[in-house]
Amino acid sequence: MEELFNKKSKNRVLKAVNNEMSYQKLTAPELHQFVQNWNYDDGIEPFEWIIKQKHLDKGTALCLYWMLQPDYFCRFESEDEIKEDINYETYQLVKEIEERYVSGFYTEENFSFDPKEEFLNEYSNAKCIPEEMLVKSPGIVFERQDIEFAFLRNPNEKELKTINTKIADAIKIIKISNPDFLYNQPDAAIKAIIESVEYWKEKELGKVKINNLSYLWLDAVHKKHKWDWIIWDWETGNNIGITNITKELTCLADTIIKHTIDGFQESSIMDDLYQDLAGVNDFYDLKRDPYSGIGLLFSTDHLKFRE
Repeated sequence: MEELFNKKSKNRVLKAVNNEMSYQKLTAPELHQFVQNWNYDDGIEPFEWIIKQKHLDKGTALCLYWMLQPDYFCRFESEDEIKEDINYETYQLVKEIEERYVSGFYTEENFSFDPKEEFLNEYSNAKCIPEEMLVKSPGIVFERQDIEFAFLRNPNEKELKTINTKIADAIKIIKISNPDFLYNQPDAAIKAIIESVEYWKEKELGKVKINNLSYLWLDAVHKKHKWDWIIWDWETGNNIGITNITKELTCLADTIIKHTIDGFQESSIMDDLYQDLAGVNDFYDLKRDPYSGIGLLFSTDHLKFRE
């Protein structure tokens, strides 16, 4: 199955699920994963188009059918009753899949799906469901894949060296405008970073790598709030940051200075966020949350952590 569904395929399905590309551009294997990864609370609009496609695999159609929970409608005595139900649009989609499936509209049989594996047991009410929709479809089992290709991990020795080098560079930058600065207290470091950013605003930076001040800010949070250095690893690269003990929240090194040096945010937000992270394990612990929407604080509770 790897030749049909690789890392690029995962990325395409993820983009389609997140509405960053059209689901109409997905291949048959990608559609099979789209059906299994779609958040059905977001509605059924994509499937009104998908089920009409001749290239839709029979197993994908059967999988979608059961993801829509057709047995829910077996509780009703008549279609008139169903019309009054909030899920009537889903019922219409279910009936259209039934009609096409039973009539042989779907001819591809690459991906097997068995309703009895997840959706049916001895207590299920399936009296309104055609026999054909209860039977495992032919093909190869293609279970739901994890399409999120990012994960968190600890920095390696080389990356820790990079972090320390950038912190040392940040201290040198501050000393240009504040020669007496010594990095011995996190609170004082935050104040010095803000003063340095204000000093360099609208000045010619030259060889000054101003974004390295982010690493000093992160290190202050690391020392003050006991957040750990972390690598947010992507398929296409990685980002250095810090994360809280539960790995649910992460700040990245390429954000806080970038957002303040150009005036997008007031420099004071560096101190606001620094103070507000005290004792915080998730977004619910924040007294206010203006930080995630502007890319300073990220939710990472959905990502795997690899030692």
